[in-house]
Amino acid sequence: MSSEINLAWMYPDILNLHGERGNAQAFKHVADLLRIELNIDRIDDIEAKIDFEKYDILLFNCGELKVVPTMVKYLKPQLKKLKKYIKENKTIITTGTTSAFLGKKATRIDGKEIEGLGILDLEFKERELVIGDDIYFELDDGTEITGSQIQMVDVNINNEKPLGTVKYGYGNNGNEEEGCIKNNVIFTNCLGPVFVKNPWFAEKIIRQICELKGIEIQNNGELDYEIEKESLKATKEFIENKNNIIK
Repeated sequence: MSSEINLAWMYPDILNLHGERGNAQAFKHVADLLRIELNIDRIDDIEAKIDFEKYDILLFNCGELKVVPTMVKYLKPQLKKLKKYIKENKTIITTGTTSAFLGKKATRIDGKEIEGLGILDLEFKERELVIGDDIYFELDDGTEITGSQIQMVDVNINNEKPLGTVKYGYGNNGNEEEGCIKNNVIFTNCLGPVFVKNPWFAEKIIRQICELKGIEIQNNGELDYEIEKESLKATKEFIENKNNIIK
């Protein structure tokens, strides 16, 4: 069994909004702190066949809604292998509008529909008014996540499980639901980049992969996130001040 973690950085030339390239670097940084070998491959060619057997993480950063049909076009012929990848509890991470490729459909403002892969029971609807704000939410285990949200779509996750509960911000569509998680398929609206601002989230995912692969973590001590924790504290205080002003 491999003692390495392999991450595929998917289509970085077209999924490149909001500084999200930092997410791949955040995973590498956290793995180094844990003394785990993590390799990153850029998948630049959207027409390329993906070696699903090789990768433990497929990372799809935020891109424009208009690139989703092209993604679906070239991933759909590989859907059987992609579903096998998911069944094996391997990890898919997708942020922002890009996540529409995982869902059933996305409806544009003009009424035109974009077909997704249907991996998740999600429906996306393009907004006329873009929402930009902070977002603060908690995972089921109480892990706190903060970042920014530039919401160009409303998301209905139907009967899927939300990734977290919104404490401040818009989330999927203005309710308390943020993102979605199914097996190890993770969708979040949180930008920032989310794993740079919240390295403990990346650590949580890496630890799960290590457990799945039987990889021994060399550094099991508490990792140094002093700067990020101070940022979390400052963000929460800023949000609280905004709430007080609104009241």
